[in-house]
Amino acid sequence: MRGCASYPTPEGGAVEAPEIDPVEFRDGQRTQWNQAAQGWRKWSDVIDDALSGVSDRLVELAGIGPGTRVLDVAAGYGEPSLTAARAAGAEGGVVASDISAEMLAFGRERAAAAGVGTIEFVEAGAMDLDFPAASFDAAVSRFGIIFEPDGEGAAARVREFLRPGSRFAIASWGLPEQVPFLAIPMKTAMERLEVPPPPPGTPGPLSRPTPDALSALLEGGGFTEVEVKEMEVTFTLDSAEQFAELLQETVPPLVAMIAPRPPDVQAQTWDAITDAFQAHASDDGSVTLSNLVLLAAGRA
Repeated sequence: MRGCASYPTPEGGAVEAPEIDPVEFRDGQRTQWNQAAQGWRKWSDVIDDALSGVSDRLVELAGIGPGTRVLDVAAGYGEPSLTAARAAGAEGGVVASDISAEMLAFGRERAAAAGVGTIEFVEAGAMDLDFPAASFDAAVSRFGIIFEPDGEGAAARVREFLRPGSRFAIASWGLPEQVPFLAIPMKTAMERLEVPPPPPGTPGPLSRPTPDALSALLEGGGFTEVEVKEMEVTFTLDSAEQFAELLQETVPPLVAMIAPRPPDVQAQTWDAITDAFQAHASDDGSVTLSNLVLLAAGRA
């Protein structure tokens, strides 16, 4: 199992992702996302308002319709699983997989509340999934597979479970300057704590920020006819304080950077993040930030 890979750069070259221990990294991810699950419960309406269009687009790109059998990789709190299940109808079905038991527990709650009974929730990382060949007609992953240390290997594994000719659709965030809701707090925290930016390709929300980097994940997994689309999503909150609170409670990579510091340093850092969001506030105090999303789909 690989701990590094080559990623295309915006300038057309390539860089080596850092060597990491995949097992240790995934264990850390499991802990962080279990801890974040309560925050996702709190902020799920805000997240859904901003990202429902991404789920809709992934379902479209994957070709999901009535009767489709769908695999959702790193489904978290159940998206795009719920959107896919609605599109697949009573004759179809979805397997929602994730490394975090707590996020999946919330996903089950959401599915039950929505009256959707065609989703099976499976606790497993992408590299631990195991199904017979051709078990699914489509696969999706909304900002999920980009957290996997061996993204290409995970894509190849997903392809094994897909019926030949079916499609896998995935989503990633764009370059930092195109994703201010993440870049503002990350940049502020790194400057405040004197932490260098992670090396390009480090698994996480900004690890596949260009069309070439995202398509490479699918192509490296053996998918063909890969196409990349773009869309914008907008987050709007009543205040800078709310924006900082949202990030503090739902974005584990940011929390993991700040949490090891002394309590006073943590507080000062979050105050600095709030101030940074305040610089983007409207006259009524609300903050609206538009962000670039990349969507890639390839054929098995």
